[in-house]
Amino acid sequence: MPDLPLFPLGTVLFPGALLPLHIFEPRYRLLVDRCIERKAPFGVVLIRSGQDVGGGAEPHRVGTEARVVAVSPLLDGRSYIVTRGERRFAIESLVTDAEPYLVGHVRYLAEDEGPDAATGVAEALDALGAYLLGVVAVTHEQHGDRSLDDDLKAAAPPEVAYRIAAALSIDPVERQSLLELATAAERLREETRILRRETDLVRDLLVRLRARGERGGLN
Repeated sequence: MPDLPLFPLGTVLFPGALLPLHIFEPRYRLLVDRCIERKAPFGVVLIRSGQDVGGGAEPHRVGTEARVVAVSPLLDGRSYIVTRGERRFAIESLVTDAEPYLVGHVRYLAEDEGPDAATGVAEALDALGAYLLGVVAVTHEQHGDRSLDDDLKAAAPPEVAYRIAAALSIDPVERQSLLELATAAERLREETRILRRETDLVRDLLVRLRARGERGGLN
């Protein structure tokens, strides 16, 4: 069972997604410096309780490996880094006294498509398209996430599921629930539900804006 240095945060990282970080606390400077030197990843885990600054953060059990892909060091020892999510893992046990930061004995999780994953992709992309149309109608912005819908049409179900998950503007606990699901099919079904919920909220907003004469219609 491998050991992985852990970085508890107030956000969730999905496989394949980018996460920029400001590294300023001494223990996490050490963690990042070691990972860069060893060309090794660290684990990003959502905080269940406590704080990421100071100490005493208790993480959720499932997290994602983060590999540093860009570094901008500052003169005072702080740095800005960009990481990319890799494999998911589950923490089997925590080591709290070996290093200034948390270390986890982890087990890496399989990425199964699950039954009817292709159907799940089609339904999730339909829901994503409807949501993006609603956003365009409210904001008049016709670029950005709109390209996500086109990019995903040829992708494999696990990639589609993680790309949609990373793009959703939902709270961290709901993002964590998506990360913990066992298969891409389950993740896609839940994302379809969330996207339909969010589309209903956008449509409701559009109705209120139209009543005030601020926006056009939504086909």
